[in-house]
Amino acid sequence: MVGYNLSIIAENSTSILGMTQGVNEVLMFGWFGVLILIGVSIIILTSMIKLTGKTSDAFVATSFITFVLSVMMRAMNLLPNNALVVTLIICGGVFAIAWANAR
Repeated sequence: MVGYNLSIIAENSTSILGMTQGVNEVLMFGWFGVLILIGVSIIILTSMIKLTGKTSDAFVATSFITFVLSVMMRAMNLLPNNALVVTLIICGGVFAIAWANAR
């Protein structure tokens, strides 16, 4: 059984952000922020589909909100650089598809 040294997180964190960064680095090896972003994106997508009734509009709104959230999470050092690039590519692709469908 794997044993984690959780005292590193408890001793070095002075705020909620510090604790979250410690969990991200020590326990989850950098995947905690990515999993939070994916979970929030799924919740936003299902909410937008229920709210708008149009899947394409829901994808556009979700991709924009996810990109803004990923920029904020990157500023808090919860996401690696490549996750930010992937969300930018997805956001641009969804906007391009929505723009092509609107014409």
